[in-house]
Amino acid sequence: MNQTPPAHRPLRGPYRTVFVDIGETVVHVHPPFLDTVIAIAADFGIKHPPADFEQRATEIWRQDVNASRSRGYTITTSASSTYWHCHYARIGDLLGMSDPEPFSRALYQRFSSFEAYQPMPGAVDALRALNRLGLRLVVASNWEGWLGRLLALLDLEKFFAAQVVSADIGAEKPDRLFFERGLAIAQTDRQPVLHVGDNLDADVYGALNAGIDAVWVNPSWPAESPVPVVASIAELPDLIRPHVAPVPWPLP
Repeated sequence: MNQTPPAHRPLRGPYRTVFVDIGETVVHVHPPFLDTVIAIAADFGIKHPPADFEQRATEIWRQDVNASRSRGYTITTSASSTYWHCHYARIGDLLGMSDPEPFSRALYQRFSSFEAYQPMPGAVDALRALNRLGLRLVVASNWEGWLGRLLALLDLEKFFAAQVVSADIGAEKPDRLFFERGLAIAQTDRQPVLHVGDNLDADVYGALNAGIDAVWVNPSWPAESPVPVVASIAELPDLIRPHVAPVPWPLP
């Protein structure tokens, strides 16, 4: 979903609510995705991946996540299973497997388990700091229906006042409907809301097209961005502190 970037939109505020993406913003796969893929491939006899494996696997990821067939894959269990098995099978093909299906099933089992995920460095402290600024945090994520259980197991659920998950509401970012339903669930209008996430199309353009300000989490620090950029969510509290609406109680 490539779009012409709008003019740079600075933070305006005052903000009372922050919509927070989860994958690669608050939570990530640990050990890293490609490290895990290589380790599992070794169990299938692939001891030496191609020299350019990381580059080519990353390109497969970009192709698949941006393909029209990927739209809506988090909304139902069957759609999610089909999408991920196809994606993992393509990686198996890249590794030279004659039959990538067992490998695909092994990856799916690993990455659909709670044990595969951990909070990103600095994420817990950042969520706590945002709460202490008096902000209401709302999960706003394209994810399957088990995200709520994952957040509870990681002890992250307590930071959020509400959860807007694509599998639960039947719409995915960057669809404007996702954000409209999110506003309804959060019981707020769009003006005092800021959305933060790592995906340029889904999080940044999706929010902007819904009339919501955004911050882009991007550790590579792009030369140009339509919105303010942070390398990680750990930097968000200091960035938005001057733009937070006052609260009617003393902050700790």
